[in-house]
Amino acid sequence: LQQDIDHVDVIVKKTNENLNTLHKSTCDAQKAIKNKDEKSLETINNELLKMQKQIDFLQIELFSDPLTGAYNRKWFSDYYLKEDNFQTDGYIAFIDLNNFKIINDSYGHIVGDQVLKYLVKFLKIELDYPGVNVVRYAGDEFIVLFDKEDTGSLNINKTMLDTQKKLSIQKLKSSKIKELSFSFSYGLLNFKSGQEIEYVLEIVDELMYKNKIDNR
Repeated sequence: LQQDIDHVDVIVKKTNENLNTLHKSTCDAQKAIKNKDEKSLETINNELLKMQKQIDFLQIELFSDPLTGAYNRKWFSDYYLKEDNFQTDGYIAFIDLNNFKIINDSYGHIVGDQVLKYLVKFLKIELDYPGVNVVRYAGDEFIVLFDKEDTGSLNINKTMLDTQKKLSIQKLKSSKIKELSFSFSYGLLNFKSGQEIEYVLEIVDELMYKNKIDNR
């Protein structure tokens, strides 16, 4: 949580800096227009182009989880929800890592962080389809969103099952760990425009736990 707070604080600071620069550039532009100073206008235009690149970068940072690079809950809320209701139709997969506490206790939190990063990288590769997005929801819980319009031809049930099976047979190694395997459980549910997020998450969470029990 502290990591997320520090991350947002940096973004807010940089955004304020850009706002101050924008205010100054606007005042300078007004003077340059009044004085018909084309050289100054060109300089201001170049500054604004640089600022636009910085703003684009900050927007990506604002909606990204700093550890894994997945989308964060703010992105989920801003792009998929309106007043806690879904704005579109689609599918949601709720993912929870199996025995993640044991991994942290056995190998330490640094290895635990690497496992989370590997999971997101793995999901992005295996689910590299238009309209599919990975969100870090909390801790070792993740959401995969399938937009109905873009993924209409995709067999989502089979895709998620294949992804789950493929990860479970992966063997990870490092300089300190000879071999490490991990897996996830998931629940999958379709959602409709106008449905409450709390209602959908409650059901898909139950489906995830059922999947966890079935695969023990």
